[in-house]
Amino acid sequence: MKNMLAVIVLGPFIEWKIGSTPFVISFFVSSWLGVLLFCFGFGGFIQSAFGIGTYIESFYGVSLSGYALFPLAILAFLIEKPTFSFMTKIVAFTSTLYYVTVGYWPNLAMSDIEKNVQVAHSCGLLVGLFCVLVILIIKHREKMFSFSSRSK
Repeated sequence: MKNMLAVIVLGPFIEWKIGSTPFVISFFVSSWLGVLLFCFGFGGFIQSAFGIGTYIESFYGVSLSGYALFPLAILAFLIEKPTFSFMTKIVAFTSTLYYVTVGYWPNLAMSDIEKNVQVAHSCGLLVGLFCVLVILIIKHREKMFSFSSRSK
């Protein structure tokens, strides 16, 4: 439920700034790539440290794309036009701060499943950063790869 609230609060702001197509594509791609990174990148470590039962149980229900929205929210803040209103900035900033703080708050009595969920959220953040990088490259590809021909 907490991850769905982040999508409901941050989703419209991000879509308004970067466009609906990049938002929807990056939302689904971040989920798929986050699951792949979680399973194949950290899967061996999780299986060897906690056992296969914990690995399968923690994989069920982990929402990675919710945490991939936070790098996209930062990208939305960096885009200048159209400008955010002051109230929009407050809502987006406080929701981002709340979910990142609550999601990564250190707790000594965390179970193995909660530790795996934190690893999964980290995978979501990493994939969100990757999606932001791809969006920036696509939006600025003409500036990056343009060659000016100078005639003398």
